[in-house]
Amino acid sequence: YKYYCAPHESLGMKGAVVVGSDYPTAGSGGEGGGVETLEPEEAGVPIQPHWVGIGAGLIMVISTVFTFYLLKYSESPHTKGGNN
Repeated sequence: YKYYCAPHESLGMKGAVVVGSDYPTAGSGGEGGGVETLEPEEAGVPIQPHWVGIGAGLIMVISTVFTFYLLKYSESPHTKGGNN
């Protein structure tokens, strides 16, 4: 079954699905030998440690405020009449 992805067809990227192991395959043109691992900074946007810290702190503050809100204003099966 031959297929192509519309955005990638213009770049010459095509593929085929083959069931079985006796079908000849074409090489990718590389030297082979496995997949090269990349550091996160090389793979995309660099990781900024201060943003990680700010995000973690914000999550802790929001979860603490939400917990105290639930404790103060939520109903319990052992209370009567609401918050009067």
